[in-house]
Amino acid sequence: MSTAAQTPQAAQFRREILDYFESVRCPDRPYGSFRYAAGQSQPTVYASVYAAMARHLLNAMGSVDAEKRRQWAAYIQSFQDEDGLFKEPQLAHEGSWYVPPHMEWCGWLHLTTHVIIALTALGATAAREFALLRRFYDPDALRAWLRARDFDRAAFVGNEVMNLGVLFQYARDFQNVSAAGPAMEILLDWLDETQDPGTGLWGNAFDTPERMDSAYQAAYHFYPLYEYDRRPIRCAEAIIDSMLAMQTPQGGFGIRENTSGCEDIDAMDPLARMFFRTRHRRDDVRHALERAIGRVLENRTADGSFAFIKDSEFFYGSRFLYARRGEGSTFCAWWRTLSLAIATRVVTDHPLAGVPWRFPHCPGYEFWPGAGDRAFGLPPSRAIV
Repeated sequence: MSTAAQTPQAAQFRREILDYFESVRCPDRPYGSFRYAAGQSQPTVYASVYAAMARHLLNAMGSVDAEKRRQWAAYIQSFQDEDGLFKEPQLAHEGSWYVPPHMEWCGWLHLTTHVIIALTALGATAAREFALLRRFYDPDALRAWLRARDFDRAAFVGNEVMNLGVLFQYARDFQNVSAAGPAMEILLDWLDETQDPGTGLWGNAFDTPERMDSAYQAAYHFYPLYEYDRRPIRCAEAIIDSMLAMQTPQGGFGIRENTSGCEDIDAMDPLARMFFRTRHRRDDVRHALERAIGRVLENRTADGSFAFIKDSEFFYGSRFLYARRGEGSTFCAWWRTLSLAIATRVVTDHPLAGVPWRFPHCPGYEFWPGAGDRAFGLPPSRAIV
């Protein structure tokens, strides 16, 4: 939780994001049902999950009474399949990402890695073990799967490996699945072995802007796995150099002028993490994140949310996960807000540092090490519980 004084700007921002989520809540459905965007008519579990994560991140879950939180968690739990993964059948339509061949980098593994954070925020735990993980508890099978990752599609590999790693960590720590611990060690050892020391990234080549663009977006997904397990991240200085090199004149990150929510956080998050790991280019990192905050805020939409890409429509893998041009979405409201929460761990004099941010102790996108920084011999990060 933030110890900084809550500024008027922080209070207004927090209120606007919470009001946005309330505007897409479905009051005639089970509590915790939300539409993905204002233009949608049907609720989706993704939106429910984003709403829970955002409310907890803004330290506002306490304003939802215990019975409503129980109903909200039960609604999300109702989507867990017999194999342990969370699935929403309506998303699996023709042309969606929730049918093969997309299922490893997106699909139900991706949904499940979001669900576990939302359930943690609501004080609940996934009811069933992730049976799909059992084949990966065989060391030979896991190593074969890892060797088969195609770094010519590095950005996809980032999601594939993070999905698996996050679920290993959750199964080990929240469901007491002992086999998940050794599997996670194999995965982290593989990441150590395949990391490029010159860039701190992963991939087959880094000699074009397009390859660097794909590689830095992939690498973002691996660093939280290390941090959650308190495992030192190698090549912190090279990581900083790589991420700073991707900043655009507009303040976002990537190789296009109008950068996306994923491109931006994929550099903002590692820069903030590495800031607490090394003294390398600290002023440059702080300045880059300050500029990035400004660019993120330029993506606000009139409905109180954010755009994924400014002034563009956004298809997020399903017709039920679609936002029109000028319209925000529950994904972007959470995702862009998360990027601001992370950046203000470093840019502590920004007005939004006064938001009483709260990060859950759970593997995945929202994990922030907090007092665990002491394990690395550095001062603890500010404002984390």
